Amino acid sequence: MDVLVALADRAPEPVSRDELIAGVWQGAFVTDGVLTRCISILRGLLGDDRGNPRFIETLAKRGYRLLGPVSFVGAATEAPVSAVAPGVSGPISIAVLPFVYLADGGDEHVADGLTELLTANLAGVSALRVVARTSAMTYKGKRKRLRQIGAELRVDYVIEGSILADGGRLQIVVRLIDARTELHVWTQSYVRDLRGLLALLNEVARAVAVGVRAKLRPAEALRLGRPVAIGESALQHYLKGRFHWAQRSADALARASAEFAACAHEAADFAPAHVGLADVQIVLALYGLAPPVSAAALAREHHARALALDPDSAEVQTALGAVCLFFDWDFEAAERAFVRSLGINPSYTTTHLSYGDLLMMRGDFERGLALIREAVQLSPFDLGLSMNLGDFLIFARCFDEAAAQLEHTLALDERFVPGRLRLAEALALAGRRQEALRQVEFAFACAPEQPRVREVRAFVLAATHRTDEARGELVGLETMRARRYVSAWELARAYAVMGEVNDALRLLSAAVAERAPMTLFAGVHAALDPVRGDQRFPAILDALGLPFGPP
Repeated sequence: MDVLVALADRAPEPVSRDELIAGVWQGAFVTDGVLTRCISILRGLLGDDRGNPRFIETLAKRGYRLLGPVSFVGAATEAPVSAVAPGVSGPISIAVLPFVYLADGGDEHVADGLTELLTANLAGVSALRVVARTSAMTYKGKRKRLRQIGAELRVDYVIEGSILADGGRLQIVVRLIDARTELHVWTQSYVRDLRGLLALLNEVARAVAVGVRAKLRPAEALRLGRPVAIGESALQHYLKGRFHWAQRSADALARASAEFAACAHEAADFAPAHVGLADVQIVLALYGLAPPVSAAALAREHHARALALDPDSAEVQTALGAVCLFFDWDFEAAERAFVRSLGINPSYTTTHLSYGDLLMMRGDFERGLALIREAVQLSPFDLGLSMNLGDFLIFARCFDEAAAQLEHTLALDERFVPGRLRLAEALALAGRRQEALRQVEFAFACAPEQPRVREVRAFVLAATHRTDEARGELVGLETMRARRYVSAWELARAYAVMGEVNDALRLLSAAVAERAPMTLFAGVHAALDPVRGDQRFPAILDALGLPFGPP
């Protein structure tokens, strides 16, 4: 349409190819073939014939001319450039596909890190809707038509690229492609030292914004123009940290923490390394892998450094909100940070999830579910987000819908044990006892020594009236608490669901004392319904800063 308008604006005078490319694509890197394809599409839509044109005439070595009378409807003769691509309602949507590392060797983390960092840079442009890295990475090593990928991810454009290392130099090729037509909007090759990679990614993000005609806010343009200096070794550590962080297992989190620490040691003023260290501690506490009090102290220390270095980062603001919520139990401060983060980066799914957690804790199910569903749309193949949507549906007491969502999660990856555990819980709460037992026993057979698996097994046994077996599992877990951290919250749920009120309240009080983050869901979790009528229960909610009332 922009090509047609440009021709109409000059009719009956011809417009050269260079003028069309400069006027329509406004400095983005495009080839002549892109313009030729646009003209071909227009001719097809208009029923025109290149050999005997009625509408668009090709002038050898001069360009193109629009034939026939032209009139404009309304006063304006020039369509304003907006943040919406032609023919698309809403923000322009983009996915950064996994970059390909073209050489043999162990530097695959460089390609994965580049993919993640470019995704984060683009997500900071408010005019863009950027699919999260986790979903885009599902296409790593797969051969699919870009049109199919675009349809599956529901995006207008995809970015793909490759990396070739030669000593300390990197050759990086980046392509911006229209996902609907598979036409290359632009292709550019860069050669840089590894230490210049972050500045290059800012340059690429600016070029992408121009290529899709997305306007940058002044603050966004300033951020993407800011020089980023970091040594090669420090950047290697950071990229390895992000690589391990994405795996989320206990071992991978430990490796991520070590790499982030090495980066922070070599580049003390590099805020993302400090955010990474804080994020590791937050997740360890949420997953019950570390005592919350010690994790909170480390998270606060690392986050304070990140906040001092880059207070306008969405990642820094989201981590601030998570610290305020899960460690300080300060709902108002957490909400302010989450709102600010979404204003900076509306595509950052971690903010959607954490803010959604806060809303669900308050019983604001409608807004909480809306946020997590938006996150799933941004990252449809993210196992964690898909599972978290199931969690939110459990909190909202939509047990059968939660089970269906969690079955969808397992369809993405049947080996995903956390998702299977959540499915077992949803089925148990829905009264589908045999299905719940099958799911939890399958998970137990896969990982019998993991405390989290044993905790959920105790819960499901209790919820399905296998009380003797449930008590045996709970006694074993309480004994384990003397040797290592096991969250009192998880045990309290199991005692509550089988009506053991005194033990449930004892462990809930212990969970409050140990500052277990998941205890903040006590106001809405269905497992605690059998103890809500006890006169001691309101005091527990009061200690958490939660209102007492029907969930």
